[in-house]
Amino acid sequence: MPYFILTILVQILCVVHLMKSGRNKLWLTAIIFLPIAGSAAYFLLEILPDLTGNRHMRYAKKKAVQKVDPDREIRQARERLALTDSLTNHVQLADALADSGRFEEAADCYAEIIAKPHGNDDRTLVKYARALFESGEAAKALDIIKPIAPVAVATENGQREILKARIHAELGQLDEADKIFGAVIEKVSGIEARGHYAALLLQMGENDRAKEQLTELCTLAKRMSHAQLDDDRAIVTWAHKELDQLQDV
Repeated sequence: MPYFILTILVQILCVVHLMKSGRNKLWLTAIIFLPIAGSAAYFLLEILPDLTGNRHMRYAKKKAVQKVDPDREIRQARERLALTDSLTNHVQLADALADSGRFEEAADCYAEIIAKPHGNDDRTLVKYARALFESGEAAKALDIIKPIAPVAVATENGQREILKARIHAELGQLDEADKIFGAVIEKVSGIEARGHYAALLLQMGENDRAKEQLTELCTLAKRMSHAQLDDDRAIVTWAHKELDQLQDV
């Protein structure tokens, strides 16, 4: 009896994590119908990576590999897909393409994925919207992301809102973009989000508000290590330049 209760509790924990984090809903079938194996696999593949190790070190290692062999993850993803034509492998290929900046190809892959049974989960739809936006299809991206319901995980929901704000800005809907940025900017940590918001405010002629965001961005950058800054270094350089220009006005 205790073993049965423990199994049920583990299932419940996995399902709660799944629903809150927006993971692929295919996991739900595995957790319910294969309670031991499904829950164990979900824990090992989805929960454990977030609990172990330093995420900045993992990111730095990943970036180092990308510089030496930029197509490595794409090549490995294609190989896995060639061996097993599964939804997971399709998603991994699309993710690898997006991570490498090949957004048009990634968008095509995500479009194929969401057309498959169980493929149109919210997390994949958000990735599809981002790939569309980055490849110049902002209007289509907005159509995809707008109906998606918020998730309970604040950081993930914040990133979705930031993407939505950037899409509105790209479409010239500056007031709507400002409204969204203003509602979530304090809830989302990171250089990039503040950089996009500051750029929007400068575009709107809101120099005082832009100065606040740029100042906060530069202050945040001072607290970050070399590895943490990495791709955001160009944004920090831009922020300092814009801030200097605003100081002279």
